[in-house]
Amino acid sequence: MNRILTLVGLLISSSAFAATYVTSDAKTKTATLIVNASEGSAGGGLNFNGAVRGAKTFTVPAGWKVVLKFKNLGMMGHSAIVTKGKTPPNSITTKDAAFPKAYTPKLVEGMAMNAAADFKFSANTAGTYNIVCGVPGHNLGGQWLGLVVSSSAKAATYK
Repeated sequence: MNRILTLVGLLISSSAFAATYVTSDAKTKTATLIVNASEGSAGGGLNFNGAVRGAKTFTVPAGWKVVLKFKNLGMMGHSAIVTKGKTPPNSITTKDAAFPKAYTPKLVEGMAMNAAADFKFSANTAGTYNIVCGVPGHNLGGQWLGLVVSSSAKAATYK
């Protein structure tokens, strides 16, 4: 019985933790996305929020403002940029940003452990995008999440 209760508690706490990656404010039409680099060991640390190769996706209503809150939890440098398409480009520069200034500082060299940065953009064009680590090779190692800007969504989600 104790094992079952422990398992139920773990399932509840893990789903509650995942819910903290996104918040929606319909009044201000603002979505806040939390992106933690190297959260756990998935992908050898080349992950965002513990997910690799686009296994998780943020969905944001078209026309909303997006605040992306990035934090590097890993020992090596990491960064984030929003790029267009179903898969990330092989190499990344600031020119690959799908929205103006939709990337962290130190895009190529990566931010240090425990460094954090926010960036904001208007999700004004519906489509399929990715949130990708800009450090060379990290995207090829699977460090990216999906991002959908949806004309039918009413709130931001993370699944």
